[in-house]
Amino acid sequence: MAQNSLAEAVPFTAEPQQRPNIEQPERQTRQAPQQHPQGEKLPVSKFEKCLMTVCGLALALLMVCVVSSKIAMSTAEHHLQSINNQVTTIQNHNTSKQQQINELQSRSRLDKIAKKQGLTLENARIRNVNK
Repeated sequence: MAQNSLAEAVPFTAEPQQRPNIEQPERQTRQAPQQHPQGEKLPVSKFEKCLMTVCGLALALLMVCVVSSKIAMSTAEHHLQSINNQVTTIQNHNTSKQQQINELQSRSRLDKIAKKQGLTLENARIRNVNK
C-alpha cells in the first residue's frame, strides 16, 4: 500500500486515536436468550394436540398389525409343520408298498407259486418281446 501513496503514517500511541469526522457505530451488547421460569409450562396448541393424537393412533394401529402378523405367521408355520408330517407319513407308506410290490414280483416267489400249481418253466418256450 505504501507504493500507491494512499497510506498515511500514523504515530503509534497507547491510546487509540479517533478521527473527528468519522462516526463510530454504537456497539451492541449481546443479550442472553430469555429463559422461562422452571415452574411455567408452555401451552400446547390444537394442532399439536391433533398431531399427537394422530401419531398415537397410528402407533397403536402399527402395534396391532405387528401382533396380528405374528399370529398369522405362527398359524402358517403350524399348518406347514402338519403338512410336512403328512408328507413324511405318506412317503413312508409309499416306500413300504413299493417294497411289498418288489417282494411279490420277485422271480423266486413266482417260481415257488408255479411249482405249487404244477406249472413248469421251459427256457426254450420263452420269448422276449420289445416294443
